[in-house]
Amino acid sequence: MNKVNLELYRIFLAVVAEGSFTSAARKLFISQPAVSQSIRQLEGQLGTRLFIRNVKGAALTAEGELLRQHAEAAIALLEAGEYKLDRLRRLQLGELRIGASDTVARHLLLPMLEAFVAQYPDISLGVQNGTSSELLHCLRQGRVDLAFLSMPYETEGLTVRPCLHVHDSFVAGPRYAQLGTLTPERLAGVPLIMLERQSNSRRCVDAALLEMGVSVAPEIELGAHDLLLDFAKIGLGVSCVVREFASEALAEGTLVELPLEPPLPRRYIAAVHLNEIPLPAPARTFLSMLLPPDTAG
Repeated sequence: MNKVNLELYRIFLAVVAEGSFTSAARKLFISQPAVSQSIRQLEGQLGTRLFIRNVKGAALTAEGELLRQHAEAAIALLEAGEYKLDRLRRLQLGELRIGASDTVARHLLLPMLEAFVAQYPDISLGVQNGTSSELLHCLRQGRVDLAFLSMPYETEGLTVRPCLHVHDSFVAGPRYAQLGTLTPERLAGVPLIMLERQSNSRRCVDAALLEMGVSVAPEIELGAHDLLLDFAKIGLGVSCVVREFASEALAEGTLVELPLEPPLPRRYIAAVHLNEIPLPAPARTFLSMLLPPDTAG
């Protein structure tokens, strides 16, 4: 089977549309002999005559008519593909597929998602919720293009873009506000409220406290960061939270921070994606909106 030469088919269809070799040459801005040569080449490849030339121009043979039907359909499909690719490039078509925990989605991503959707209304949005390990699984399975993880985390084969530095801290409502500054040793006597053990944030806090020589056993373990705030507000204990995600309650005074001396190490939330797969245009654009200009590259 001969290799398909699309240019020959474009010239063929131009002759069909114009009805003559001369008119097709004018339309294509090439010489009439070039058109004749291209048609002869195509006929040679196919082993059949496509046109009968007469005083009125060029008429299709039966074989030429059959080829016209398929050639027009093929060119139309290619042009539709080019059009869709152009729309993808211009963010007029496509999907933004991201994964994030409820907390990160609410406190970090929502404002930027609102801006993105307003600017690119033709892009559909797909969001997966879960823990860092669940989101990483979604990423490796190809179900999301970007995952926002609580770091540190195993990142082999991933590109990591830090988005927000965060600080784990302890907060309380009025009932426990008088505890003041905490030390690792004092935590043993405090009614702690923490995230569940399987969350990466909890594992990081436990590891940091172990480095300080303390192993904690919280009285209450919860699956959502916002519940940590709510439980602390009504006096059920001292919650270990991300300071940046508790800023509203701290500013209102419904919660107070109980400083830990020494403080827990700073962590960060990162956008991660697979090294070997280029980011689609929607994810690339969203990342550039979210990150500082010198880190979004």
